[in-house]
Amino acid sequence: MSRVTLQAVASQAGISVATASRVLSGQSTRFRIPPETEQAVLKAARDLGYSLNRRFYKPAALRSRTLGLIVPDLSHFFLAQLARKIIECARQAGFDVLVCDSLEDTATESELMDQLAAREIDGLLLLPVGKDWQHVRELSQRKLPVVLLDRVLPDIVCHCVSVDNYHAAYRATEYLIGHGHRRIGCIQRLPHAWINEERVRGYREAHRAHGLGVDDALVLGSQFGQHNGYLEVKRLLEMKPRPSAIFALSHLVTLEALRALRDHGLSVPKDMSIVGFDEVPHAEFFCQPITTVRQPIQEMGRMAVDMLLEQIERPATAQPMAVQLPCELVRRQSVATLRPARPAPSRRNPRSSNLNQKKHL
Repeated sequence: MSRVTLQAVASQAGISVATASRVLSGQSTRFRIPPETEQAVLKAARDLGYSLNRRFYKPAALRSRTLGLIVPDLSHFFLAQLARKIIECARQAGFDVLVCDSLEDTATESELMDQLAAREIDGLLLLPVGKDWQHVRELSQRKLPVVLLDRVLPDIVCHCVSVDNYHAAYRATEYLIGHGHRRIGCIQRLPHAWINEERVRGYREAHRAHGLGVDDALVLGSQFGQHNGYLEVKRLLEMKPRPSAIFALSHLVTLEALRALRDHGLSVPKDMSIVGFDEVPHAEFFCQPITTVRQPIQEMGRMAVDMLLEQIERPATAQPMAVQLPCELVRRQSVATLRPARPAPSRRNPRSSNLNQKKHL
């Protein structure tokens, strides 16, 4: 089926192509186009099925009042809560939301973007898989209002809302170091994904800032799946010396890490301290509440919808904006304080050693 052209709309309305273009680009008032002419153009566009999904602006009369939302994994607690907040804020503004799950697959994500555009959505909220960014960079060519959430790249010029993963991971690692932990296992998700790289970078930099070397063998994990945490904890427990703490980079990893520790007869924090990233559902009710990095889900969802509606309603003033929101480290009872090991007395001169100890007393 051939695409309806602007010329066809103008011919149906009985006006010039220039006038039809001005109406459909929201410039009727600026060019003093009579209301009856504007309505004739809009009616012709509706009757003919004229598509504006590749234009940046839609007149209110041609809007579908529908937004698209693509999420990589709706079973993930954080992502599900974020989607729920987005739907709530959109409905309050009079918009419906078509929610799609890309199943952490880039090809599926790209197909969903095309399918939503064909549904004449007014704007798109995208949480990218993050493995390949080329199709995301091409979004600007669609002239469709877009906001990226959670997983973003600094060189993509569009509206973005994310959290400061680097500093959140830095503070979480520093918290463990401050409690005397020197061998801290880091169980990541998918290596080379932007979020994962930022969190691992924070983990490494916190060690360096405190004069500690980073043992690469302690950074484990290669997938998003929940069994990732269980298997990698088993590997950490086999190490000699064994780490005294674990930094889990997602709530699924945290839950599986706890299961692995339980299966090995180990308790938290007596035998192993643990800090998670993402709030674990109902963590406060656990027998041993888990210290975790809490992301600002409500603020993220609200801000993303506001950014998208700004592009839809006032495209001329909606300049691309990238926002990084801070996270909160929620301190609970999953981190033990280790006592620093006392230096062994010298065998060559025990008397000297005793004298030195008395001086410090």
